Amino acid sequence: MTSSQSERFRSATEFPKTLDRLAPAEAEQIYVEMRDCLVFTNRSRAQLTRRNEEHKQKVQLVKADVERLQAMIQQLGAEKQQMARSNQQTVSELTEQVELMSTHFDQLTAAFDGIADIENPAGFMAQPSRFFRFIQALKAVILFWRDESNSPALPNYSVSQPAVTEAERRENPQMHSDQASQGRSLLDQ
Repeated sequence: MTSSQSERFRSATEFPKTLDRLAPAEAEQIYVEMRDCLVFTNRSRAQLTRRNEEHKQKVQLVKADVERLQAMIQQLGAEKQQMARSNQQTVSELTEQVELMSTHFDQLTAAFDGIADIENPAGFMAQPSRFFRFIQALKAVILFWRDESNSPALPNYSVSQPAVTEAERRENPQMHSDQASQGRSLLDQ
């Protein structure tokens, strides 16, 4: 056997059971081969032990990575559920706002229908309650819009008639709420 062959792993059955019939040179050669096989086996065993430890560490790292990834998946799932709840809440709030806006527009439409047939200023003064109902409905829509736009809300002024000078009263008596104008408007009806 050559030394290159003795460096590989060899089975115990390949060696003689006894050294009785061997010459001392052959016994020496078998001893060297056995020693080489033992060294090779020990080296292989040490490598296997190292590799085994490396694999154990890698397995632990993989398990830690799997646990970390599972935690991230759970966190993402929780975030997804939170986003779904948030989106549902946003949809609900938008639905409420659309319904509220629809109500305001319905009121505005009804108030407008009450004054749509009036074509001149005298008609508005003859039926001021319908005109003021329209103004109140319009104000409600504007206040709603401003609140939703995060703009400062309009002050809550009551709708009042503008200050009128005496000259305007004389020029357009039908436009004012003095007793004479009211009496004339009642006669016109």
